[in-house]
Amino acid sequence: MAEGGAEVVVLEGSDGIGGRVRTDERDGFLLDRGFQVYFTSYPVSRRHLDHASLDLRTFDPGATLRRGVESTVLSDPLRDPKALVPSLLSGAATFSDKLRTLRLGAASVADGTQSVGAVGGGDASSLEYLREQGFSELFIDRFFRPFYGGIFLDRSLSTSSRVLRFTFKMLATGRTTVPARGIGRIPEQLASHLPGDAIRLNSPVDALLREGERVVGARVGGVEVESDRVVVATDAPSAGGLTGSPVPEGAVGQLCAYFRTDRPVGGKKIMLNSEDDPFVNNAVGISNVSPLYAPRGEHLLSAVSLGGFELPDEEVYRRCVAEISRWYPGLDLAPLAVYRVPYSQFDQPPGVHEGLPGNRTGTPGLVLAGDYTEDSSINGSMLSGEKAAGEVLGR
Repeated sequence: MAEGGAEVVVLEGSDGIGGRVRTDERDGFLLDRGFQVYFTSYPVSRRHLDHASLDLRTFDPGATLRRGVESTVLSDPLRDPKALVPSLLSGAATFSDKLRTLRLGAASVADGTQSVGAVGGGDASSLEYLREQGFSELFIDRFFRPFYGGIFLDRSLSTSSRVLRFTFKMLATGRTTVPARGIGRIPEQLASHLPGDAIRLNSPVDALLREGERVVGARVGGVEVESDRVVVATDAPSAGGLTGSPVPEGAVGQLCAYFRTDRPVGGKKIMLNSEDDPFVNNAVGISNVSPLYAPRGEHLLSAVSLGGFELPDEEVYRRCVAEISRWYPGLDLAPLAVYRVPYSQFDQPPGVHEGLPGNRTGTPGLVLAGDYTEDSSINGSMLSGEKAAGEVLGR
């Protein structure tokens, strides 16, 4: 909006920008607030982000499946030739599963979809979709539940199959990355396009100002800030409470624990826990992907659980160490931090995207912006912001 000529003031409720996309520094370690990755093939974010300046670091394709002391690799042999033999020999999938995965990837590459909401065809749960595609229950349980559990934050695979198909396309057509200095570099880069005094931190909005039916500003700590247009850019529950607009209900979250390790583990692939009902769903040696996440000579591992938010930190560490130690006996895991993010994404069951609110509201002067108007991803958030800016600028 600022680049379009509008005078912009950002009222940020917290002590830093980024919302759910932030990075903290602690003792030289970079700790993202929850494990997050960035797909370089996101069509909308590529229009707004300078990938070179982000210094993106790339995960190796595929994943390592861990089941106790057993380990197996599944990957795309076309993009990861060194994993060809391990993938062919993996017992976590039948030969038919592997062929179906290649066909699904080829179909995704040919699909020109730009967002989840534009994915064509019918909608069903991801579990129903995978079964319709003929994947074995073994492969669904050993691979899809932990892999898409890490993306959907739900191992039940009850998320809309549109999300699965869109993310599969992103995986098949681009790289899975993180900015070298943390996921928080993404909002920092976006904010760098604003004048230095445009962002006011620690300024939570108490209420919207109204003149009749029109929204004309916001009140912050008893101070009124007037505006021709107000864009409410926050999570769905906060937006609903502030504006009274209908927003999607439900949420999925993650608990992310960080550990200093005495040696690098897992390479640059995400490690998936293919056990039944595990505490740790996925883990990664994030400093293997970007060494800048840890001080020189140190190593950082992140582990994600999809539950346990009520547990004290000590119990979270204990359960993570117990499971990861079965993968790497003798590994020294020194706890660093636990992040509880119960609202990481809005719930996305089949059919939800057809009923999401639009950016334009029925209230003059009020515009919505947030992932909940598109889909729960960085791409969806930026698409929503793009549309919100168009509403404000009258495009």
